[in-house]
Amino acid sequence: MLIGTSSNRPDLEIVRRIKLTLHKALCVPEDGMITVTQLACLEEGCAPLETVVGLIQPGASQLQHKVHKPTNDISTNDLIQICEAWGYEISEDAITSLFKES
Repeated sequence: MLIGTSSNRPDLEIVRRIKLTLHKALCVPEDGMITVTQLACLEEGCAPLETVVGLIQPGASQLQHKVHKPTNDISTNDLIQICEAWGYEISEDAITSLFKES
């Protein structure tokens, strides 16, 4: 299967939900940005697809975290792990309610 074929593309609604959930949960300012990118992972032992989530805010270093699964499989637990990797403590209830309402 070729990289970039439609069967590998993430659901845009899920990408939007991930971005909106993290944006609200982390109180990212309007000039900040959450990025979500699904990539083919070519590292040995890695899942075929991984999701890279980034946080870009003015005056701060860019933060990035990899989840070794396709974007469509990202869960609330993954979002909590991303926040924790970035140094934010977010409750499961907050993420769950935001992810469902998005």
